[in-house]
Amino acid sequence: MQNLWVTKDEYSMRRLIDMTVDEIMPTATEVLENQGMAGRPNMPARILTLLDSALELFRELAKPRGLMEDLPKSNFEPIYNGNGLNDPDCPVPPIVAQADALALFAATMGPALAARSSDLFTRGGPALGFMLDAVNSAGAERLGQTMCRNFLELQPEELCKGRQLKVQYYCPGHCGWHLSGQEIVFETLHPEEIGITLTPSWAMNPVKSISGVLVAGGIETHRFRPNFPFCKNCREHKCVSRLRLLESMN
Repeated sequence: MQNLWVTKDEYSMRRLIDMTVDEIMPTATEVLENQGMAGRPNMPARILTLLDSALELFRELAKPRGLMEDLPKSNFEPIYNGNGLNDPDCPVPPIVAQADALALFAATMGPALAARSSDLFTRGGPALGFMLDAVNSAGAERLGQTMCRNFLELQPEELCKGRQLKVQYYCPGHCGWHLSGQEIVFETLHPEEIGITLTPSWAMNPVKSISGVLVAGGIETHRFRPNFPFCKNCREHKCVSRLRLLESMN
């Protein structure tokens, strides 16, 4: 169970969220899927050994924490448009327009995981470093899902209105929301409180941290066709896999 603390006042709805490592621990299958190796026949034993070692390091070093603050819908547009670099046609504003509730959020697995991965790359053990980086990426997906679940649990029953709410997260750097949007998110949310800082190029430190907006609404809120101009340059298509996961949840 997460521990929630209101850090401003009773009505600000700003919360620090402690998570257990088990909540964000990826499975071996999730890691292999991200690498395009899931279901591969005759998986080399060395790969599986590296994966086991990387998962052990993740369990040992991960220190997950999150932060969220409720956001009125009317306050999202200046945050989203503030950098002026977003794609002109993007799914995020229409999704937010349909939302029942919003929150800015940031979450991190702590600095030790990225430091260990970098150390393995530079001081020997690059294969394990690569595998740990893959585990960290899968852990970041779990981190986002855990923040969504926390936000969903905070919604009042009357908000459901006879339907099942779903929560998804949307981040600068994806789906047409320019990465520079991180700057305004940080100015508003101040994730430094949980140890996340922003570089001049808008990358987060520690790496594999995530930030953006949590959107609560019916499943129809989150459905869109990934046929925007920027979609052809996207390698991951995380929006598709995240929507499939959301659709599968009861």
